Amino acid sequence: MMALAARGWATADTVALPLLVPGPQPGSGPGDPVEALAAELSGRVRGAFVDGLQVAALLEAQGVTDRDARVRYGHPDVFALAAAVHLLLGDRQDPAPPRPAPRRGWRELLHGGLYLLPSVLFPAVITAAHRPPVTAVVTAGLLGWVWAGALTWLAQQHLNAGDEPAAGRLLARGSVLGVAVAGAAGAAVTAAGGDRVAVLLVPVVTAYQLAATVLLFFRAEAWLVTLMAPAAVAGGGFVLAGDWPPAAAIVPAVLGTAVSFGVALHRAAPGTGAARAGRLRAVMRGRWSTFALVVLSTALLAALVLLPQVPLLTDRFDALLATLPLVVSMGFVEWRARRFGERARELLHGDLGPARYRRRLWRWLALDVGACALVAGAGAALVLAALHRSGRLTPAAEAMATASVLLAGAVLLAFVLAAHGGYGRLCVAMAAALAAYATTPFPGSVALLLGLLAAALTPSLGRVRHHR
Repeated sequence: MMALAARGWATADTVALPLLVPGPQPGSGPGDPVEALAAELSGRVRGAFVDGLQVAALLEAQGVTDRDARVRYGHPDVFALAAAVHLLLGDRQDPAPPRPAPRRGWRELLHGGLYLLPSVLFPAVITAAHRPPVTAVVTAGLLGWVWAGALTWLAQQHLNAGDEPAAGRLLARGSVLGVAVAGAAGAAVTAAGGDRVAVLLVPVVTAYQLAATVLLFFRAEAWLVTLMAPAAVAGGGFVLAGDWPPAAAIVPAVLGTAVSFGVALHRAAPGTGAARAGRLRAVMRGRWSTFALVVLSTALLAALVLLPQVPLLTDRFDALLATLPLVVSMGFVEWRARRFGERARELLHGDLGPARYRRRLWRWLALDVGACALVAGAGAALVLAALHRSGRLTPAAEAMATASVLLAGAVLLAFVLAAHGGYGRLCVAMAAALAAYATTPFPGSVALLLGLLAAALTPSLGRVRHHR
């Protein structure tokens, strides 16, 4: 995903510009001026532009100013013009040879277990609270999910601009702020007569989510597994033993989360290097509307996943158990989404025409959706079999298991659509599915989401520029 940075990046010596051969000045072609500019650059450039920053650098080197961008090309500044030109060039230029992808599939497969870890401690929390802390769980889930998603996207913009230290500083500061906001939210829930444990539960769960976000961002999952292993063992022991005090599981969880959060902060911002004033504003120039859609789509997805579980938190643990395979399968879903993007880029270097290229992508995507549903379905079958054996299988559990299987495929499509920058279409699909949930069973709303996401991908899946 392309990030538009400040003017200083337009002349950075770390950005290798394609060779420019002599030709007329920008804007001299006939027809639409932006298309004419793209056609001109395509004919004059030897090599492909890596991103829009190179286009902006080249335009500014030729004397194109913000006023020229507004008056001659109808864009607010050079960076917005460069973004539009780069999109047009994406279908004109030969893509660069693919770089070998790092072998990190095992890391992504591990993520499902990391996402599942907080649920191991839920029985101890319920026992300590004497009732399910529904409001606290929903508050922590929504806040942590949305905050982590927003921070990750913002940090990725710095990483796209080649500034990993700035990404780390943003993650560290944003995580500290997020835990502070979560603490205030937990106190507000308690003060409003809600769950007494909210004052501790909301900031601790949020701190775990943010620590996991930072450590996963820097591929340091091993730290999280090591530091939280005692809490997982204590939580499992509480469930199996039946007579342990809740503190025996809660205290190791709080301590493990605190240490993990500290390690994540140190990994993100080890104290070296000075922050450059206005760096975020420069990197996000022209991107704030996209950021708003990112936050909205993340919130809608979180609501769609979490809200159907709210009625289950009180006394329907059979149905709640049926959602666990979805959580565990998320690592597999992340892996398949990444591999789909890599294979789509590799396929660009074959001899397929546009129609065959599009058909091949749709076939691969359908197979990946099926594989994700199969993995989640295998886990759901095990859970339903265990519930049946214990005499606790209910129609609600079966419905939730079905929805979880469909959600695994839907989340894969959402990842692919987000990789294409289709956040607006993603928001529309999520909002429609969430509205449908008010009048239809949860599996039906998820099935609708699958269809809407597939339709939303139709305009962009076969476009070359989305796979460069």
